[in-house]
Amino acid sequence: MKSVLLLVVPFMVALLFVPQKEHNTCRSYFGYFNTFFSSDCYYNPDIDDDILGIIQRHVGVHETHEVQTEDGYLLTLFRIPRQNPKGVIFFQHSLATDARTWISQYNESVAFLFWRAGYDVWLGNTRGNHFCKKHVSLDPTEATFWNFTFHEIGYYDNHASIKYVKEHTGGSKIIYVGYSLGATSGTVYASIRDKDAADSVKLMVLMTPTSHSQFNCTSFLKYPFFIFYNLQGIVNFTDPLFVVNRQDAWYVKIVRFLATHFSCKKCVLYFLHLFFGSSKYDIEPDLINMFIRVHGSEYPLKITYHYYQVYAVDGKFRRYHYGEERNLLLYGDKEPTPYPLENIKVPVYIMHGENDNLDCPDAAEKLYNMLPKNTTIYGKLMVEGYNHLDFSHGRHRNEKVYSKILQLLDKINLND
Repeated sequence: MKSVLLLVVPFMVALLFVPQKEHNTCRSYFGYFNTFFSSDCYYNPDIDDDILGIIQRHVGVHETHEVQTEDGYLLTLFRIPRQNPKGVIFFQHSLATDARTWISQYNESVAFLFWRAGYDVWLGNTRGNHFCKKHVSLDPTEATFWNFTFHEIGYYDNHASIKYVKEHTGGSKIIYVGYSLGATSGTVYASIRDKDAADSVKLMVLMTPTSHSQFNCTSFLKYPFFIFYNLQGIVNFTDPLFVVNRQDAWYVKIVRFLATHFSCKKCVLYFLHLFFGSSKYDIEPDLINMFIRVHGSEYPLKITYHYYQVYAVDGKFRRYHYGEERNLLLYGDKEPTPYPLENIKVPVYIMHGENDNLDCPDAAEKLYNMLPKNTTIYGKLMVEGYNHLDFSHGRHRNEKVYSKILQLLDKINLND
């Protein structure tokens, strides 16, 4: 019996890390245990291609644009152009990702759905991510390059990107769709650049805005939240050492390799549930490797720490807390300045998940109730059974989320 186990156990362990060269996609989670011989598995070129190659394969047209922010960052925008479009739509991604989020569901990708529905589609990128590591005078190896949070992304990046898109599409107002960090920064932009936003944005769709959550959420992240919050004054979060997900970092390469080649893909889902909430609509088996591929773009821990300040203190959506002395210099008060949500003039449509552990339902409701009444005329939507990640890769995402946005846009266009 022992000799049999000595032969079988190493073989079973080896199966967990079978290299997936020809077959990188399976229609069932069980198929990943034997990608070479399972009839459920096949090769999908999207997984090994770059963003422009994927767009070219599924749509056939694309453009690349570069935008400079007021503080000198150079941002890359991708466009899927439309002749005589119904409207112009701008997508802003979540934390630790980039524009690839919107083209990572193969032919059913969000960007392609809206393009086929008749919209001129623009995909944004924020400073420091995979496509935006350039500045007019700073280098990514310098600490100053990474000295930003979602505040700068909202105030500078969103402003520059939206202004550029508007100017290059005839000057009409655009539709802004922000997911997680993209929703947080969108809220920042609309509240402190309220006049510009009112002039440039027709509708702001905020999916899982993560602006008022607290520790009453059940995410496993509450524990590192506590640790990081208590490191205040000890760790310099603007140091380049504290940049997460560097593409060339050894730990990123190892994690991505193991996650891609790990046969028990269901285990990956269970791990994600700890952080983002349980889900009735987990990632489809044929999307899991693409999901792993596109999640991993650089960002400074200072962004995370800004979120920690919101989560750990009182759930208030405020600017970065530098300490009483510096707060007095920057804000004229010992406490960080709250974002003036009452200034928002753009119509806002909030979407959040029932099982979201990062942007809990009560937090999304709190944001909704704090907005001016004239901006919530289109209401809100809580998606039953959805967690935080389902808005990008959950099953039935087009039916439960993006078709609802398209229906709302059709309604708005009819009323114009």
